[in-house]
Amino acid sequence: MPKKRMKDKYDIIIVGAGIGGLGAATYLAQEGYSVLVLEKHYRVGGYAHSFRRNKYIFDSAVRIVAGAEGDGLLHDLLRKAGLDDTLPFIKLDEVYTAVYPEHQFTVHAGVQSFIDSYSTMFPHERQNIENLIKEMEDLYDATIHMLHAESPLAALSNPLVMKYRSLTFHEMLESFIDDPKLQFMLAALWGYYGASPTAGSAMYFSYAIMSYFKEGIYYLEGSFQTLADSFVKRIEACGGDVFINSEVTKIEVEDKAVKGVFLKKGHYIEAPVIISNGDMLKMIHSLVGVEKFSSRYRKKVDSLTLSMSAFEVFIGTDLPLEDMGLSHETFVYTDYDYDHIFQSHSDLKKLGIKGLKGLAISCPSLVDPSLSPEGKHTIIITTLVPYDIGGDWKSLKPEYEKALITLAEKAIPGLSEHIDFVESGTPLTMERYTNNSFGAIYGWEQTKKQMTTRPQHETPIKGLYLSGHWTDPGGGVVSVLLSSYKLFEKLMSKETALKKEEVVWK
Repeated sequence: MPKKRMKDKYDIIIVGAGIGGLGAATYLAQEGYSVLVLEKHYRVGGYAHSFRRNKYIFDSAVRIVAGAEGDGLLHDLLRKAGLDDTLPFIKLDEVYTAVYPEHQFTVHAGVQSFIDSYSTMFPHERQNIENLIKEMEDLYDATIHMLHAESPLAALSNPLVMKYRSLTFHEMLESFIDDPKLQFMLAALWGYYGASPTAGSAMYFSYAIMSYFKEGIYYLEGSFQTLADSFVKRIEACGGDVFINSEVTKIEVEDKAVKGVFLKKGHYIEAPVIISNGDMLKMIHSLVGVEKFSSRYRKKVDSLTLSMSAFEVFIGTDLPLEDMGLSHETFVYTDYDYDHIFQSHSDLKKLGIKGLKGLAISCPSLVDPSLSPEGKHTIIITTLVPYDIGGDWKSLKPEYEKALITLAEKAIPGLSEHIDFVESGTPLTMERYTNNSFGAIYGWEQTKKQMTTRPQHETPIKGLYLSGHWTDPGGGVVSVLLSSYKLFEKLMSKETALKKEEVVWK
């Protein structure tokens, strides 16, 4: 078949093929608009892409999602994209295993299992645990309502939201739980949210944790690349175009309105609406030009802080992981105090590898054997690290890799002697493949303060919009897909050129 050609004009251009960009393109293409998705990388998906090495398939970042079936938020968003019941999700029986200095335990799916797992270890705290989780469930329900609202401030009249809007998750835990160790252990999932519970919002943490137990937790057979590829197929089935290896070097703005984009290859494509799904800082400073934005908008953006980056180790092993008491997701902490761990990782520039005190281990081949050769397994070790560690990541990578493998042996004894394949990714890797400034894996840091102050979908420039983890509601597959749908709803409600009878180009 002849290679598809890019047109000179589209109704809408989406810069970046992460899930937030692909979602926006799908929702809009379904309405009949001509959409073009431009991706710098050779593969779509952003943090949801996967890669193959030596007969092993590894997810780059996304390893689990909540609510892929039934009444889950993700399932609803996929249904609205025409993808419900088309993806081979695998429901997991365990939410996580956690390894602490004096405790190792597995938490199974379901709210009651959540309560029972911790009550077994801390029987004297059972009533407190039940009260806490009931409050977290109620806060989850309130947050669901807020996520669907047009503005993140819309649900602030809810008494429960008002109670917790200014509290951290740590403060919430302290108000219910007496035992300090139990307080820390109840937040074992914190490593996946990019901020310590002492800085993270009680609302966000409650929602994120309870979504796993109320909506179910899932892996996607074949890797999460399947999710991204399915969006591409849907976009193209609806008449849209998706082009990889197509880097945007400039978004043209005239008279405070977007006109089109220039590509590195030399093409220029016009569109009255452009959606940025990529790094917001690079969009402002490089693609558009900081002078095109108001000082007030720039000041607001400059006041925000970026999330941490990550170091990842991708391993193929011949160890029988199914016999080692691991879950799909296993957390290892050498300390109970999550704030101490987070600060230690933030200070790796001073502490070096001695500062590594926690990590997450994903073993997707436990539920999906297609990811590895017969008799072998995939392991992905992930930990939070700063972009700057006071030295060259390329030269320091081997010692960080070795240190993390050694730490992972607290959950997987003998791992270092049973490695069939190993490859690591540093914050520079994250920056190179996602274009995120300083390898920030969540975009803006997901702290209490920034959950309601992050930039909204509209910008001061006419026709320029945001989708993904740089805007409302935040990071994570479900959140960025919800971001794309909220943007779609906003565009459909506006009296702009997006109205079908007013579309400039068809």
